[in-house]
Amino acid sequence: MIKIVTKIALSVLGTAGISFLSWTPAKAVIFVEPIVTTKNQDVLDAKKPRTLKDYLPGQVIEYGVPDVANNFLNATGNDINSLVFDLKTLSYSNQNSTPAFNNEPVQWGDVNGDGKIGNSVNPDLKDIFKDITIAGSTITFSGGVIPNGTLFYNPFATLPNLAPGAGIIPPIPAEQEDKDGPIRVAAFYTAVPESTNVLGVLVFGALGVALKLKRSLC
Repeated sequence: MIKIVTKIALSVLGTAGISFLSWTPAKAVIFVEPIVTTKNQDVLDAKKPRTLKDYLPGQVIEYGVPDVANNFLNATGNDINSLVFDLKTLSYSNQNSTPAFNNEPVQWGDVNGDGKIGNSVNPDLKDIFKDITIAGSTITFSGGVIPNGTLFYNPFATLPNLAPGAGIIPPIPAEQEDKDGPIRVAAFYTAVPESTNVLGVLVFGALGVALKLKRSLC
């Protein structure tokens, strides 16, 4: 009987130890999940959409996530038939965050807990692309179309939440123009039909020219 009680006690202590250890700082993966849906009416009622213009198929744009969620107006003159995102931040360190991060790995992951990567859990939003593929640091949304002149919603979420001012990363000063989160992402799109200048733009992008998305939006 004493042995049984001892085993139970050790089992309880072991469980408590595991629970305690789960609260201590430990190296963990930072997950990033992009969502591409039809317009978000609630956000649209609160603020005007950003306009994507002068943005060519294959043109690489780099920015930070998570960011202030917004609808986007496709004013590129093209029907977008795929969106490609590439993680540029593959590890993240920030000694000024709470908790501090020390070279934590970053990868695409399921942030909203639906068991899938890239799909919305909001019943009011409809996913545009049916095919989502991941190859290393690149995630591709395809099998759908964002017609020219239409709105779409493209928020990014991270786990843990690294949005500035959300409790881990300090708020961004009001006077600072760049309001992006700390995880860098490069993005481009393909169009229907493909533009004749795509090859030139891809070469341009391959030379390392990356534009800041939020500064190219109006």
